[in-house]
Formats: sequence, C-alpha cells, structure tokens
Amino acid sequence: MSSNSLVASLMNAETATKACDAHGDYLSTHVVFGKTDTWSGCPDCAEEKRQRDQVKEFEENRKIAAQNRLASRIGYACLPPRFAGKSFESYRADTEQQKKYLENCKQYAENFPEHLKSGDGLMLLGNPGTGKTHLAVATLNYIVQHHGEAGLYTTAARMFRRIKDTYTSKDETESQAIDAFASPALLVLDEVGVSFGSDSELNYLFDIMNERYEQCLPTIIVSNVPPGDLGQWVGDRVVDRLRECSKLMVFNWESARRELGRGAA
Repeated sequence: MSSNSLVASLMNAETATKACDAHGDYLSTHVVFGKTDTWSGCPDCAEEKRQRDQVKEFEENRKIAAQNRLASRIGYACLPPRFAGKSFESYRADTEQQKKYLENCKQYAENFPEHLKSGDGLMLLGNPGTGKTHLAVATLNYIVQHHGEAGLYTTAARMFRRIKDTYTSKDETESQAIDAFASPALLVLDEVGVSFGSDSELNYLFDIMNERYEQCLPTIIVSNVPPGDLGQWVGDRVVDRLRECSKLMVFNWESARRELGRGAA
C-alpha cells in the first residue's frame, strides 16, 4: 500500500470513544494498513511514554559522557600501567605509622576541594619501597574519579626531559611544556632527587612550583631524599614554598620490597 493509500485509509478510518484508566475517555482510530488491524491507544499515555524514553536516553547519554570524561581524565593523568590500579584499599598498612599516613592521604583526597582553594599539598619523603608512590597515586586516582579534577603524575626526570626536548621540537615550545606541569589541579611529582639537580633543572622546577604556588594548585612531592637534603635537589626557594603549604610525612621504615625478596628466596 502506498503512502497515499495510507493517508486515505486513515482519513476514512472508523473512530470510537475508548476509556483510559489513567486519562479517561479519548478518541481512538481503527487503523487498517497492510497486515495491521488495530485501534490506536491513548495519546496521553503515548506522550508520557515518549517523554520517559527521552529522559532515559538522556540519562544513558549523560552516563556515557561522564564515563568518557573520566577515561579522558585518567588518560590525562599519565599513570604508568603499574600504578594505574593503585588505591587506598590495596595499600598495605601494618604499623600504626603506616595506618596514620594512609588515613592522612585518604582525608586529603576526600577533602581535596578545600585543598584546591588553599593550595595545600603533601610531601612523602623517605626510604625506597615504603609505599610512598602507592599512596600518592591512590590519592591522585581518588581525586580524579571522585572530584573530577584534572591530575597529572610524572617523575622529575620525565618532566625535565619533556622540557628539554622542546629545544629541538617544532611541536611544543618550552613555555607550553612548563605549562603542562604548572596548570593541572593536582601534580604528583615522583622520584625527586634522581636527576642531576643541575642549575637548569632547578630553574625549571622553580618556574613550575612557583606558578603552582601562586595559583594555589596543590602538589604532591615524592622522594627518597631525606627532608634535610631536599633543598639540594629542588632548591631552597622551592623548599620554602613546600614547607609553607605542604604536609610532611617521613617514611622511615624498611622497604617492603626487601621483605618480598626474602620471602621469595
């Protein structure tokens, strides 16, 4: 049957008054078209269903968009595969000191919107293999997933290498590279003290940390360097700013990697 025949069929269709339990009487049309032979339903019910379907579709699209934004933020955080799944739940806290530091980081992550206003950060310093990076990354993961903020993880060496690569690159300027580390809501800077601590690196680090300090953007510093030696690797000016706005936690217990090594033997 052609569309013209359908229109003609509807124009000449039989009508009758039907009753809807929800909306009362309505005019129903007897639709006969091809193999279809039925009476039309309540138009108010049909409109309500259309609106429900529209809301459902909107919610589904909103959830997909939120998932995509989260995936984008997690990707932006540049977490290496080994650290991507680190969480507070997977952190091993046996001693009272470990439990205290775990709770400190959890509270920091939960209250991050307040820290973002004040620019307060964390310094996780001490022995290798004591879980500093785990707690720093767990904090970053929580903030990205629960507060929707843009965070970035990097090592000091990787940060300096990216900046120095701009010397021979046409794709990114030095200022753009510095801004990539100066602008995220949270920067986790790991392995501070592993690089050479040259004058140029100290200047780059000061530029980044000073910009973050002025903009009240929190930073989590992770280093195996003792607190008293930190200035040698980041410069006294950076240390002054960190002391002003960062909570210090010193991880002075034995490396968990050594325990695992002995157990494996």
